[in-house]
Amino acid sequence: MGENIIFWGCQIPARFPFIEKSVRAVFERLEYPLKDMDGFTCCPEKALINNLSREIWYMTAARNLALAESARGKGRDVTLIEPCNGCFSTLKTVSSSLNVDPKLKDKVNTGLSSIGLSYNGKVDVKHLIEVFHDVIGTHKIQSEVKIPLSGLKIAVHPGCHMTRPSRAIHFDDPMFPKKFDAIVTALGVESVAYDSKMLCCGGELGNIGDLEEGEALTRQKLIELNKKEIDAIAVACPACFKQFDTQQFMMQRQGEDFNIPVFFISELIGIAFGISPTELGIDSHRVKTDSFFEKWDKAMTKIKKVKEHFDINALSTCYACGACIDDCPAARSIEGYDPREIFAEILKGEMEKLIDDPRIWQCLECHACAELCPQHFGMETVFTALKKLANARGIKPSAVEKGHEMFRKTSRVGEPSIAQRKKLKLPDFPVSGVEELKKLLDENIIKDILKDEEEE
Repeated sequence: MGENIIFWGCQIPARFPFIEKSVRAVFERLEYPLKDMDGFTCCPEKALINNLSREIWYMTAARNLALAESARGKGRDVTLIEPCNGCFSTLKTVSSSLNVDPKLKDKVNTGLSSIGLSYNGKVDVKHLIEVFHDVIGTHKIQSEVKIPLSGLKIAVHPGCHMTRPSRAIHFDDPMFPKKFDAIVTALGVESVAYDSKMLCCGGELGNIGDLEEGEALTRQKLIELNKKEIDAIAVACPACFKQFDTQQFMMQRQGEDFNIPVFFISELIGIAFGISPTELGIDSHRVKTDSFFEKWDKAMTKIKKVKEHFDINALSTCYACGACIDDCPAARSIEGYDPREIFAEILKGEMEKLIDDPRIWQCLECHACAELCPQHFGMETVFTALKKLANARGIKPSAVEKGHEMFRKTSRVGEPSIAQRKKLKLPDFPVSGVEELKKLLDENIIKDILKDEEEE
């Protein structure tokens, strides 16, 4: 592993040190060391400094990049990690420009030489989301989850500069990004789709003193998200956090009906990892988070019951994967049948209502999913468990009950046709061992054997 240098920028240390706290805590839990570095300045902020002077913008950013590159040891790469959209967009854009324009890089290095630095394109600038998704991976994050955020609906706000300008930033789609959503989904939550997802939060308007217009953009998103009845907004940029937390708080004080908790992505991961909200500094938020944790507590009560019957981690992985859906004959032939919808209900803790849901009986138990499953799990495992729970309560299709009754009476689920056998001149069918089987199944020993098998 090379050097992983963290570039905190200006807003996190100045306004939101609790975000720094959560980032450090999560990376420590993931055993992914971060290195601090003396000498960094503002990235610099593009809309302010680039419009002042393009030369100052380039030289300031190049100096930060060159400083990070100076930490590069022999054979060791340098990754500059950005927990701020603005810093990421600036440093990634300048890095990309310098890497493809040798003349520009020579001019910049002429200036940097006056302070004993040079930039040689040996720094890999990555957003925090990019590190979580592409480097560490959602499976690793999911494996560290101690308390899934199941039963919660979260709206992801990527922000403008996480994926744009796309000519320099290539880690996700600039208009329809998915990786941020994949990370929160790995924590067990439902990532809610909404129309204004890629609408700017309005933070940049605050930088020019136009707070009311910036607040109007924030309000537009909050109105839509209120209608979606989400439990929280997830962000990965301190400027976006400020808009949704601080500005929403000001709206509350003015009597507006908004109360949507806001979390930085590292805070959500930390919570799911079992790190206490107090340790993460979440009590420093302006918009109260009580509603989020109250709903989570209720969901956890349901999830505890689910855990009595299901492996939650395996179920979550199965739900996130969904690779076998196209091979499921029931999903292909029954209109509107989607096994993943049932899995989503279980992960929300809604197991009780599923026991009375006729869809659980539509799994054909053909074993196709089990054969194709990379984790050797298979969707049918879940449906079999649900059917057993339904059976135990006497909830089943009438055809299933008739089959059970015939088995209990005859030890078969179909009696031989005497008439057909005579017509075909077949010998009498062998006598059933029904009485012996009844005796065996009535013995307590069979219950003990099955109990031991389940415990194993």
